[in-house]
Amino acid sequence: MTLLQALTQFVDECNNNARLREMNRDWSRRVQLEPHDTHRIHYLISDEGMVSAGEGPVENPDMLIQASEDILTGVFSGQITPTEPYNAGDLLVRGQQDDIMRLDILTLLIWGE
Repeated sequence: MTLLQALTQFVDECNNNARLREMNRDWSRRVQLEPHDTHRIHYLISDEGMVSAGEGPVENPDMLIQASEDILTGVFSGQITPTEPYNAGDLLVRGQQDDIMRLDILTLLIWGE
């Protein structure tokens, strides 16, 4: 699975879940994902409850997530939880603490622990 495939699956899970759409109706953020090993930048955009993803940079990101492409793919596909790579320093997340927590809650609600 590629990072784009994982993000597409993540977007589908978010957009097809009424509870998540309602929870995120007031959360409009741009998230840029930067794999340090491949340098193929991707993005997630949350806008009034709907989420989209794609390849390339996003203008003025609210959050920046950096890791290897394998870790990013694993996190957004639900194969690995973000806690372990984050604690090991292999997953770096920059942004406002409430945005980081919101994204963490999204992955938890979609994929579980």
